[in-house]
Amino acid sequence: MRIWIVNYYTSPTCSNPRYLEFAKHFMAAGHEVLTFYANFKGDESAPLFQSKTVNGLDFIEVKAPHYVGNGVVRMKSIFTFARAIKKHCKEFDRPEVILHNVHAPFDAPIVLVARKLKCKYVSEVWDLWPDNFANFGMISRKNPVMKLFYRIEKWIYDHADERVFTLAGATAYLKGKGWTIETGGKIDLAKVHYINNGLDLDQFDKDKLAFPREDADMNDPNLTKIVYLGAINKANNVKTLIDAAVLLQDMPNYRFFIYGNGVYRPELEQYVKENHIDNVVFKETRIPLEECAWVVSQATVNIMNYEKGFGYMGVSSGKMFQYLAAGKPIVCNVDIAYDNVIQDNNLGVCRDIETPQEFAEAIRKPAEQPKEEYDAMCERVREVAKRFDYKVLAARELKIIESLKD
Repeated sequence: MRIWIVNYYTSPTCSNPRYLEFAKHFMAAGHEVLTFYANFKGDESAPLFQSKTVNGLDFIEVKAPHYVGNGVVRMKSIFTFARAIKKHCKEFDRPEVILHNVHAPFDAPIVLVARKLKCKYVSEVWDLWPDNFANFGMISRKNPVMKLFYRIEKWIYDHADERVFTLAGATAYLKGKGWTIETGGKIDLAKVHYINNGLDLDQFDKDKLAFPREDADMNDPNLTKIVYLGAINKANNVKTLIDAAVLLQDMPNYRFFIYGNGVYRPELEQYVKENHIDNVVFKETRIPLEECAWVVSQATVNIMNYEKGFGYMGVSSGKMFQYLAAGKPIVCNVDIAYDNVIQDNNLGVCRDIETPQEFAEAIRKPAEQPKEEYDAMCERVREVAKRFDYKVLAARELKIIESLKD
């Protein structure tokens, strides 16, 4: 089969290689794969479409408007990307299946591409757009604009031949909207699948050995290293982690290391400096993906940190899978609904944490357990990671795609 993967963000060097790995596994099974992604970096001289072959994978780079942040320009850029593919789709070899990473409602034209080319269409959802906009207080669900967005989202799912969600709560979400057959809609739940995100465990292990860092802090065996790696935006609520760190300042072996960038980083760095919070260290804003494996593997405890309401239908956070591969206890300050991998498998702490004191205690609990218990927890973390290896996930996804073969 010829398969198109369409995702605004899946470039040859993207930070989430899910589709790159899937493409490799699909090709190993004998299929032909072409991946469409956006060039939104502001290169005005770039052609509308540019063919590339990188590491044996075929890509079409699609020119899209440059944007910064999460505003209207970003949404316009996603729509422009999808519209360009719709307009010119017949210029490329027709696929049998399109696997589309959905950013509803902005890339809805990809559904029309499938109809235009008379091929099968698989929608894959990582984040519940537009519902997340309301969930994080950006706009009311009753706003007429949101009502329109929901109608388009429903239209996308209605026209999918199969639907894949990386969120375990997708079934509950669709039922709650009244979009499933049993709730008066058109969606057959037999064609709704949960396949979470993941990582390449073999590559992680190779990277951990091949890319150690010359970092005195992270190489200090006497420190209890609490590591946060990821974005520092509103949804990540990193301030709560810093407030917990303040309560552990009298324990000199505890050190909090924060890797990543976002709109709140400068403000939080200033806060730490002004308040002399000496056990919090801001590391690089960005490190190469291959170096992340070593960093999270040096942690005593790895941290997932979010605003209340995050994970209300499940979590497909990339950092969680890196943390699992690292084989170290994980502490998350919000309850993850539907598939709480951390709590369900006793891999650390994952619940709604209300106060800095609770957060500090939650961090100390796995960090200070007896060595035998700590080592056993580490083994459980690593064992659970095997469920989310890309070769396991790709086989499941490919089974769905191959079921559509004429």
